[in-house]
Amino acid sequence: MPEKLDVICIGAALVDMVAKVERHPLEDDEVFVSELTLLSGGAAANTAYACAKLGLNSAFIGKLGPHDEFGGKIIEDFKEVSLDTSLIKYSDIYGTGSAYVALNSKGDRRIYAHSGAANFLSREDIVPDEIKRARVIFLSSLKNIEPFIEAANIAKKQEIPVILNPGMLIIDQGLENINDLFEKLDILIISQREFVTLLNIKDLELDEKSMVLASRALLNLGLRVLIVTMGSEGAFLTNGIDSAMIPPRKVEKVIDTTGAGDAFSAGFIYKFVQHLSYDFEDFKIDAEYGNFIAGKCIQKLGARNGIPNEKELMTIIDDK
Repeated sequence: MPEKLDVICIGAALVDMVAKVERHPLEDDEVFVSELTLLSGGAAANTAYACAKLGLNSAFIGKLGPHDEFGGKIIEDFKEVSLDTSLIKYSDIYGTGSAYVALNSKGDRRIYAHSGAANFLSREDIVPDEIKRARVIFLSSLKNIEPFIEAANIAKKQEIPVILNPGMLIIDQGLENINDLFEKLDILIISQREFVTLLNIKDLELDEKSMVLASRALLNLGLRVLIVTMGSEGAFLTNGIDSAMIPPRKVEKVIDTTGAGDAFSAGFIYKFVQHLSYDFEDFKIDAEYGNFIAGKCIQKLGARNGIPNEKELMTIIDDK
């Protein structure tokens, strides 16, 4: 019998070309690139990598090119943290996707993503016997939501918790077009920008009360909990009855915000999978872990370099 997995992350795996610049260009402008770095990326792939590095038995499902150079780097990096790559699918037509990231001196970024093979993950690529191996299913940032719906359907029948961190590729499709997916979720982790865009909220200065009211439209779809990541303000969570703001951990210096949301998801999953509890007090602790891992991530360049391993996590997580 195949080994049980703590989490299967489903979505895109890309290669990021990160260009460091002093400032972002204006219209019809040009800026000098002081450093160009090649890094493995993709939201779901970043979360899978971080979960594995934190010590979870993790696997990734996504589609790569036909054994091309970018795909080879992604696989090599996964294997460094003992992530299960046996469930990855390969396209006979499309190459492995890539993203072009411009990062300025303040840590702000601009991303141009070419999904390549990633967006051609299909419903047929989702194998029930593979999904059933997971204790948690995590979905993230793939424009084509059909494989997500299939995975969520299988997971729900097996009472496997389903978590989505959508990204703007999903959010921009509009709530009416992604309802079929959202109705199958247990946990939604969403950024503040995604939250206000999805619900067409004009006031960006949201307080806890207004966020609770706005959240009802999503909670009515059947969510167990909604989490809104808010950068330097921490994270807001609500289950429709209780709500809380979880403050961030102190960060010495922000180097690169790339992958902060992916790191939050990994930290959240790391703690959640230990108890699989839907108790609100447990969710608050899960979110604290998410904030902590996100805070470690943004202190180094790239989405993965700041993620601590399991041994490092054990020595520092209780250091308030």
